[in-house]
Amino acid sequence: MVKNLTGLEPFFAEEVQDLNGLDSNILNALRDCVAFITVIHPRGVITHPDKSKHVRASVWIEQEIAIATYIQRVEKRQLPIIAFKHESVGREGIRDLLQLNPIEFIDEAEVLAALPARLEKWKTLRAPPGVELRLESANSGVQSGHVIRKVQVILVNDTTERFASFDCEIRLPASILKHWSATYPSEVKHGDPDWRYFSLNEKSNAIIQPRNTRVLTFFDYCTQCADDASMRTPGLVASSVIKATIWINGREYSDSKTIQELAEDAGRRGAY
Repeated sequence: MVKNLTGLEPFFAEEVQDLNGLDSNILNALRDCVAFITVIHPRGVITHPDKSKHVRASVWIEQEIAIATYIQRVEKRQLPIIAFKHESVGREGIRDLLQLNPIEFIDEAEVLAALPARLEKWKTLRAPPGVELRLESANSGVQSGHVIRKVQVILVNDTTERFASFDCEIRLPASILKHWSATYPSEVKHGDPDWRYFSLNEKSNAIIQPRNTRVLTFFDYCTQCADDASMRTPGLVASSVIKATIWINGREYSDSKTIQELAEDAGRRGAY
């Protein structure tokens, strides 16, 4: 419903499948979101010493509302909110201090019925410009009869901020670099024969200017040499993952792609 009515990309933690912790996914999504929908269900009953009872909501939901409040009040970033609350749930925590004015419901069908009209107001919302780290591959010619490709680590700074410092780490399968015996000044020894690690920062790159896209580094690689090195495991090279991560101003951005995904992406861009 969010996607169809607003064009925005919805995030729902239960649908996420990756190796990050649930807390990391939720915190990152809250940090980057442009709007917030919360549905407050009853999750338990608390009995006070005076025998009065209080119906409590999900602790996770209460914490997410508190973080959303911080974003709006302390970071001074507007964050439109649509809130629904089951009629049995009481007020507590930071929600007791807010004029959240949630829409009360008894049956979940009421939430779905009421949501479209409120989403209409979000049609003009757009994801803010930001930072993106991207891996791209392109043809780099032929050497010794082998097709050589180049993977580029690209930083997109679509903000009004200049980045004077950053740290970046790249991890590549060691087998795709077997075509050469070259040494790399940026390589960091990890003692793992299956992977090679590289590190760079602002000292090896100029300051990243606002509204600027920069190739931070690139690596030529050879899948034929990698295939020769892993003949006993067909398809292993295609599924091998290249990953890059960058840290800027306390935030982490990353991209990871298999060799196969890089090839498919290059094909779509006409780079092969």
